[in-house]
Amino acid sequence: MKTMRKALTITTVLAATFLFGCNSATTDNKSTTSTNTETSSAQSNDLYFDFTVDGKEMHIAAEDISSTYDATNKDTTFKIFAGKDGEPTVMLVIPHNVAGPSTTPNGSPDYAMNITQGSVSLQNYPEKNYTTNSFNTVYPEMSVPTPNAVVITNSELAGDEGRIITGTINVKTYGEKSHTDLKDTDHTITGKFRIKHEFRGLKF
Repeated sequence: MKTMRKALTITTVLAATFLFGCNSATTDNKSTTSTNTETSSAQSNDLYFDFTVDGKEMHIAAEDISSTYDATNKDTTFKIFAGKDGEPTVMLVIPHNVAGPSTTPNGSPDYAMNITQGSVSLQNYPEKNYTTNSFNTVYPEMSVPTPNAVVITNSELAGDEGRIITGTINVKTYGEKSHTDLKDTDHTITGKFRIKHEFRGLKF
């Protein structure tokens, strides 16, 4: 009788231990899944494109930011587009590889370069279909050089999917000065960004 009770007690303990182990493993798996989801969400929320135009603050949502990288020709060009179609938009043109920190000045007097549209282009501001660039293409002599117009402060791989690129903007865009329209004025732009460039075949 004692032997049967002892065997029954041992069986009960082993069963309880097994159930506890399963519950613990399930809890750990749920905890890991939750942590992974939170990490993914945090990375998504960590992307931004914030800037000011003449002191007026503007914030571009992560889903309204895109980028392209072209290194198929002799020139390398990285472009960032921030903004919705028809709304105030900023385009950054960086004429070199952005796999690491770099500094891009405003525009260039050499029209053969990809940066002809300016290292910073402000579009649909102050009204739709109106654009000013960080290089005065009408009166080049009026452009004031800004060596740190676009600065890439950090560029890190995000797995095999792309890169997280962080940087700043500090530049003036120039009105055409070809007429007296009040909207045709210069604008001071400052800002910061942290975007995700998604690889589309070409990696760097």
